[in-house]
Amino acid sequence: MKAAHVVVALSLVCLGCTTPPEVKQALIAKDQVYAENQRLMQQYRELVSQVTQRHQHWYRYIQTRLKLNLALQWATTNPTMTNVSEADLAKDDADLLGSEVIALINEVRLKNLSERKGPNGQPIFSAGVGDMNHLLQKLPELASRVEHRVAKDSQVPSNVDLTAFDHYRANVEALRRINAVIKQYLDIDVTLSRDEVQSLADELRTWRR
Repeated sequence: MKAAHVVVALSLVCLGCTTPPEVKQALIAKDQVYAENQRLMQQYRELVSQVTQRHQHWYRYIQTRLKLNLALQWATTNPTMTNVSEADLAKDDADLLGSEVIALINEVRLKNLSERKGPNGQPIFSAGVGDMNHLLQKLPELASRVEHRVAKDSQVPSNVDLTAFDHYRANVEALRRINAVIKQYLDIDVTLSRDEVQSLADELRTWRR
């Protein structure tokens, strides 16, 4: 009688070794959720990157227009500003434009424009000797030098840190690998057949005798 109880218990244990379909389905569903989260996070990363690039593009465009306008002002006039000395204004604008742009401005400055010096007395914008025809001929080169200046000033690391998205992707990939290992383990069929159970029962009966 005791042997029969042992056989019944052994049969229940062995027959229960197969992973329930619900558990396997839950693992599959979890992996799908991981994959969907990973896809959405990648899309968000690309969106943030694209927006950052668009902001940088517009920043360079605006800065190019502003600096080109400033360069043309110095090529055709001697700008002034309230509450700012002529020397300080010349130095500040020269710092914004850079030496390459200043050199070309001095080449095309219109006649009758007086020299402008910086605070230290050093000449920055030379006296004008050019005419409008010469200025128009040099305008494409002036625009090119301004663009180069802006591009050089814009070569700074982006303030937007995208490494968090990379860390998230790496973590999700690790979870998916763990999930796959668990599923692979549970897919192993360790269920004993009826013949194997019967053989074990016969051996138990023999042992009980």
